[in-house]
Amino acid sequence: MSRHGLALTGAVLLAAVSVTSCVTQVDGTAAPPATTQPAAEPGGSDERQPSRPDSSDDAEHNEDSEGSGSIADPGECVRGGDPEPVDCEQPHTVEVTAAGTFGGAMADEPLDRDEVFEAVFPSCRDEAADYLGSDQFDLTTLSAWLLWAGEDAWERGERWYRCGVAELDDENQATERTGSIRNTLRGDGVHTYRLCSLTRPSQEPPAPTPCDRPHRGEAVSLVPMGEHSDPLPTEEEFAAAARETCEQAVIEYLGAQRDDVSVAWRWPDEVAWQRGFNNFTCYLETSSPVSDSLRGVRTSPLPN
Repeated sequence: MSRHGLALTGAVLLAAVSVTSCVTQVDGTAAPPATTQPAAEPGGSDERQPSRPDSSDDAEHNEDSEGSGSIADPGECVRGGDPEPVDCEQPHTVEVTAAGTFGGAMADEPLDRDEVFEAVFPSCRDEAADYLGSDQFDLTTLSAWLLWAGEDAWERGERWYRCGVAELDDENQATERTGSIRNTLRGDGVHTYRLCSLTRPSQEPPAPTPCDRPHRGEAVSLVPMGEHSDPLPTEEEFAAAARETCEQAVIEYLGAQRDDVSVAWRWPDEVAWQRGFNNFTCYLETSSPVSDSLRGVRTSPLPN
């Protein structure tokens, strides 16, 4: 994934970037995922994979369940690499959004993670949007997640997978939390969970941190660029779209144009695109850390 930055004063920055795919490999299947959201369309067995914008390292845990317990269903929660359900009011890491099974040729032998992601993660991202109540979740510290049967479970005949959602820590790993996050992004929820970054988005992949703590970047808006089945747009096409949209998005987010805040953007590479990361993210960026969100700051001094 690549990223460019454009200062409101016109200076241009260029940097490289990548996407984090969130996955836990355990014991489990892939037919159309079953969802508890009545309005959601079944995802099918097309390309679906985990999500987290702006960092290329994939979070993966190769933990197998013993196969003696149940596998969490949509609306239930799991903890760590164990697919057995736990009460969502108790500590957990992932909330399950959809359930499915691997079938056809994919069920013959254990799948490698790239196959799983390309087959399932785009639908997991769709399920995450429905479950969280907003398709803007890439602007937040909430992410789509994927769990599926490990090799030991596969040998026992298990073929399940589970889509889920998780809250990410500063290393883009699923953090332990309590309470459901279903529909949490409705209303002003995106701002409540907004992704603020310790690092400068024009220089490094964002490192999530609370927006009321020192940070150098804030995710401002998403720009859709097509479907994962479409060809990946060129670098020039991403850059042209970013120049057209990101500066104005940052100005509207701030409430005024300023010469002490820059604009940056990050977009997916081919692999991330095929996994359902079909937008790019506009960020604001500051030269020095700020101690609070800059949303609506207008012309007031930056909160240093």
